[in-house]
Amino acid sequence: MSVATSDTPVLKLLNVESAYGPIKAIRGVSLQVRRSEIATVLGSNGAGKTTILKTISGIIDPRKGSIEFKGENITAQDPAHIVQQGLSHVPEGREVFPLLSVRDNLLMGAYTRKDRDGVARDMEAVFTYFPILRERAAQDAGLLSGGQQQMLAISRALMANPDLILLDEPSLGL
Repeated sequence: MSVATSDTPVLKLLNVESAYGPIKAIRGVSLQVRRSEIATVLGSNGAGKTTILKTISGIIDPRKGSIEFKGENITAQDPAHIVQQGLSHVPEGREVFPLLSVRDNLLMGAYTRKDRDGVARDMEAVFTYFPILRERAAQDAGLLSGGQQQMLAISRALMANPDLILLDEPSLGL
C-alpha cells in the first residue's frame, strides 16, 4: 500500500492519445496534478482541451497511454466508476437536466452518496455560493438563464463531494 504525500499526483496522464473515429484529437498528452493544485489546460479552439477532460472522465476511451487518479489506473473505466472514485466533470455547455428542478439536478450530483446529512450540508453550501439557485430551487433547470445553468452545473459537481473537479469552459455564460 502506498501513502499519498503532497508531492504524489492525484491525477496523472502519461502519453494519452484519443480520437473521434479516424481523427486523432489528442496525441501524447502527459500531465500531473497534485492535491490542492489548480491546473489549467490552455489552447486555441480545436486544440483538444475538451477531449482531454472527456478522456480523463471516461466519456472517451483513450487509444494509447494511461490515466491514474489517486494512484488507481482509471484508463478507459466506466464514467460512473470514475465519479465514485471522487472525480467530477462539469462539461462544456452546461448540460443540466432541463426538465428536472434545480433541487433535483443538485440531488443528481449526489447520487453516489449515502450520507444524507452531508448531502443536506452541501446543498446549503451551494445555495450560499449561488443564492439564485435557492430562489429557483423548485423551477425547472431549463428555464434558468445560461449563467444560472452554469452555476447549477458547477454546483451539481460539488454535490458529489469530489476530490477533483474538471471544469470545461467554467465561465461560459457567466
